Amino acid sequence: MLADVLAAPAGSAPPSPDKPWQVVNSASYAAEVRASDVLSSVRVTDDRTYELAELIDIAQRTNPETRVAWENARQAAIRSGIVESTYYPMLAIQAAAGYQHVASTIPKSVDPRGFFRADAEAILPMVTLKWLVFDFGGRDAALAAANEQLAAANFGFNARHQKIVFDVTRTYYNLNAVRSRVEVARSALRSAQTVQQAAESRLRQGLATMPEVLQAREQAARAAYDVEEASASEVDARMALLEAMGVRPSAALRVADLYQRPLPASLEAAADKFVEAALENRPDLLAHVAVVRAKDAEIRKARSEFYPRITASGNVGQNMGRVRADSGPWSTVNEPQYGVSIAIELPLFDAGLRKKRLQLAQAERRVAEEELNLARDRTVREVVKAYDDVKVAFRKRDAAAALLAAADRAYAAALESYRRGVGTYVDVATAQTHLTRARTSDTETRALVFTASAALAFSTGEIASSLPADASTGRSSR
Repeated sequence: MLADVLAAPAGSAPPSPDKPWQVVNSASYAAEVRASDVLSSVRVTDDRTYELAELIDIAQRTNPETRVAWENARQAAIRSGIVESTYYPMLAIQAAAGYQHVASTIPKSVDPRGFFRADAEAILPMVTLKWLVFDFGGRDAALAAANEQLAAANFGFNARHQKIVFDVTRTYYNLNAVRSRVEVARSALRSAQTVQQAAESRLRQGLATMPEVLQAREQAARAAYDVEEASASEVDARMALLEAMGVRPSAALRVADLYQRPLPASLEAAADKFVEAALENRPDLLAHVAVVRAKDAEIRKARSEFYPRITASGNVGQNMGRVRADSGPWSTVNEPQYGVSIAIELPLFDAGLRKKRLQLAQAERRVAEEELNLARDRTVREVVKAYDDVKVAFRKRDAAAALLAAADRAYAAALESYRRGVGTYVDVATAQTHLTRARTSDTETRALVFTASAALAFSTGEIASSLPADASTGRSSR
């Protein structure tokens, strides 16, 4: 019977591994999920086109990661305030009231019974004060550690914002690149249809063969498929941008075309300049420095425990009560009482507890220092790679522009020759394929320049919300 009662209590684990758990009150959980939905309050309409700066502004206001980092910083500030309160005396008011009936033995020469009864009633209000006067720098070290942890949390908050700015920027450029690929695919479809019409016209004139026409139709069908595939990629890119912004995926969003923005300026400063900027500005590096300083303060706090602590305390109150013996007359009191004391505390033996705490603090400090070194080395590698990526992106962009111009002329010449009966279908089909690839390279390298420039700005810790071409990465305009 007891087993049946305990078989499935409310909130118990699933009864077996092959059946899902039956939620008893799922409606209450779902209600809280709906109540905590912040994304539903974000207004993104499809009647306007959003620039990159506007998308970043929305992300900084709505992305849950910013609120998490903000709350972490606030918690660190509260912990610092908690340590500051230890500098002040602790004042408390307390009161006690009670009644006591006791029986005590006495010599029979005093009372033949050998005992007596007593009743006592008392009210004891009191004000107490306790103040840690001196602890050889223990509180100073604790406050320094808390303040450095607060600085680390604030640096982390800034780093989270920069990460969100970069994520939105990167996904925005990627969306534009995918949209450009859609346009390239549509342009390729129109070119394939043009070639198909030319092949069918030549067939009617007896200048082309049926295999040529079938190949042209196949090329047009493949181009139509490429349009649909590129459109599907655009949906994925749009979802990635909405996710980076922290906006509901179903929100309608229209973004400005990347081709409306001029290309960033080419790099002029050496890579070392960007490395120096990163070492000065990267918030994650500065957060590691703050952690090392906090560990230093914790070492000082652990050392202070080897020295005495001096505490002052005092109290003032009123003794209001009465007492009687063997139901006799009451004796009353209503007098103040007070006292002060100075206490010096020095632990003599703790089985090595203080020594182990100091060793632990020193070990944590060494770990924090090595993590700082790793982060610094990683930052240098990231900056140098991002710098090289920007250089490569500009070279690829120049090559892609030249390739597009050449491919466009070659396709136009091949198509005209084919229409006149001079060229072959293989020539025009090859030229069309090369033109499509050149257009794709042109759009991808343009987006690559923007993305690489943003990555360099992010790696140096200087990425800004508006990402101006002449300020975000330290480049000068062309």
